[in-house]
Amino acid sequence: MEFWQYLSILLVCFLGIISGYFTSLIASEELRKGKTYFEWFAKIIVFLIMLFFILMYEKLTIFTIIFIIIVIILIIISKTYLDYLYSLFSIIIFTVSNNQKILIIESSLIFILGIITASLFMIRFEKNEMIHGSKLNIFFHLIARYGLFVVVGILFFVFG
Repeated sequence: MEFWQYLSILLVCFLGIISGYFTSLIASEELRKGKTYFEWFAKIIVFLIMLFFILMYEKLTIFTIIFIIIVIILIIISKTYLDYLYSLFSIIIFTVSNNQKILIIESSLIFILGIITASLFMIRFEKNEMIHGSKLNIFFHLIARYGLFVVVGILFFVFG
């Protein structure tokens, strides 16, 4: 796969974060009501991402087993596990980039997870007032926090 194709896939997946941000601005009243549903839906999407990642391999490798263990530990230990997992899922995009069918499924699921992740971020923001300033400041903070997804993906492509 060419670098530009790979980068486009990463950026389209990352657009889920931006879409989730704008959706949460439009429907800010409904965010708090839907928090429980967002959290459950995020866990279901993470499970599906991992399921398709595992099904891609005929035989589990050490890398796959370690990656699965890291994901499970993050889900168990951290309430904000999506902050970490979203960036790690760029590794999945890199790993499945040679299988077009799985790549389409995984990138679609990561896009949807990005919408949910940004919405949950905005719920936390409204609850804790983590960031002070304009909506543009919040947008840049969101991009900086989850932009690691693209950086990790590019690093794996260049050095992997």
